[in-house]
Amino acid sequence: MMLYIFDMGGVLARDFDIAPEASRLLGLTEREFRRFAACDMDSLMAGTMSAAEWWSRFAARSGAHPVEDLWSTLFAPTVDDEVEWVIGNLRKHGRVVCGTNTIASHYDWLKTAGRYEPFDEVYASHLLGVCKPDPAFWLRILEAEGVNPCDAFFVDDMAVNVKAAEGVGIASHLFTDVQALKSALESTLAGEARLEA
Repeated sequence: MMLYIFDMGGVLARDFDIAPEASRLLGLTEREFRRFAACDMDSLMAGTMSAAEWWSRFAARSGAHPVEDLWSTLFAPTVDDEVEWVIGNLRKHGRVVCGTNTIASHYDWLKTAGRYEPFDEVYASHLLGVCKPDPAFWLRILEAEGVNPCDAFFVDDMAVNVKAAEGVGIASHLFTDVQALKSALESTLAGEARLEA
């Protein structure tokens, strides 16, 4: 049985980027916000740094002092219904899990809102203790699922992550649109029925 690993943000989830509004509230350009934010982002996503510490370090670098955790208060993503449909149909042909770089507050929001329900399991970076594109991210998922790389397929909207997964031996697809995704997935269903219309 194939294991299908889907990224969340940029594949299933939309409108999840807080940078435009956060930068406006903080009096920074979006470019400045992203530059200051990038410094400790891996630590926040790997769960080795709390949001409070992250904002403290962000404030020290940028001079902007938010009065609340903007990662939490500005986060309100939507779901791509067509991708959700694809995932639902794909579960008839294999196990479908979410492999996502995320932070605790976003994970909690998505879980409470039922956004992870299309998946059989969720592997979140802050709980795994490692982020994409570190190869260990996929190796931990494969180990937990008891699957060899050749029996897995990965979908992500970032080329660096697709390349890293392929380096582990996982066939991967760079997400651009639903039609291309369907075609890529159907090519993995050798001898099986295609995704239903």
